[in-house]
Amino acid sequence: MDTTLNQPTCQITLTDAAQERILDLRDNMHKPAMIRLYVQGGGCSGFEYRIEMVREVSDDDIVIEVNPYITLYVDPFSAPYLEGTTVDYEQHTLSARFVFNNPQATSTCGCGSSFSIE
Repeated sequence: MDTTLNQPTCQITLTDAAQERILDLRDNMHKPAMIRLYVQGGGCSGFEYRIEMVREVSDDDIVIEVNPYITLYVDPFSAPYLEGTTVDYEQHTLSARFVFNNPQATSTCGCGSSFSIE
């Protein structure tokens, strides 16, 4: 009998630009950056992407080690909606933002911060 627990997984990629920005945001904490990536209801298209630095995590979070300095935490509700997503960071003259390329999104709003899946 196999007693191994089936740990849920979620494939998320951070581009080099996104990783650099996250490391910049953590400033001089000299600790690994703990990032929560999740979705919540709202926005023009149904779901909004959310990304934030955290100090605490939940026991049921899916843990994604991006590199020795960045760890992503995704809750079980958000994981199916984020599967396969690439997170980038874009800087322009008047704006800067994280950009989410989600292959599951069937539509997105004009600013790219919300999406829907059918």
